[in-house]
Amino acid sequence: MNRIAGIAIAVVLVLGAIIAAFSLFTVDETESALVLQFGEPRASVTEPGLHVKRPFVQNVKYFNAQVLDFDDQARTYVTSDKKNLIIDAYSKWRIVEPLRFYITVQNTMSARSRLGDLIRSNLREEIGKRNLQQTVSGERRQVMENLTQAVSKQAETMGIEVLDVRIKRTDLPQENEQAVYDRMAAEREREAREYRAEGAEQAEEIMATADRKRSEILAQARRKAEEVKGQADAKATKIYNSAYSLDSEFFALYRSLQGYQRAFTGDELMVLSPESEFFKFFKRSETKPKQ
Repeated sequence: MNRIAGIAIAVVLVLGAIIAAFSLFTVDETESALVLQFGEPRASVTEPGLHVKRPFVQNVKYFNAQVLDFDDQARTYVTSDKKNLIIDAYSKWRIVEPLRFYITVQNTMSARSRLGDLIRSNLREEIGKRNLQQTVSGERRQVMENLTQAVSKQAETMGIEVLDVRIKRTDLPQENEQAVYDRMAAEREREAREYRAEGAEQAEEIMATADRKRSEILAQARRKAEEVKGQADAKATKIYNSAYSLDSEFFALYRSLQGYQRAFTGDELMVLSPESEFFKFFKRSETKPKQ
């Protein structure tokens, strides 16, 4: 009897373990889950931990709850000024509502395809509103912000949260690059010519101003020199006159000595008569006889 009871308890424990194994499931922090009953979704589970389901009639489908990447292929878009641009975009997204996600797209492969369609559609609309310059540099940040908002709102119907949409690279088509480079080079050359012309004009103005100031300074210097020279000559004349009035004989002697000095210091040959006025002071220099 005891043996039969032991077997019964063992069977119950085994059945209980089997039922528990099929009734309990765990959800990791990096996952979300969807409970299915005969293939029909019944409940979504986003909280990590241990959860319960009906054994044998319900099963669990897991989804990645981490942030996922979507990197689209480079495609051609047309700006408002009819210029072609090759744009490479990518986005960051994650599954936030497993039930809605399963009903609308079922798996990540379908979700990526739908997300790519949304990004391309909205990007085409944003690029079509702007010209080449605005798209490449002027309003690039605004384009990405508008794109993120629009795609995120539309992706909510799929149980997806779009965190960010970015333009990774913007290029011109190969056949248009050379024409654009040539036009840019011509524009820079035109600006360089304008700068050189303005520089030459300013240089001529500066040189003309400098020449004018130089002439004015030299004229003022010459005038000042003439004034100083005239004042010096007048002062010298005054001194000579004062000296002559004090002793005219000495003044005549002094001027003759200056003449002798200038005449006899050179190498020139002079032929003068002894009776010349030039030697008058030599004649008067005879010594008186000794007493």
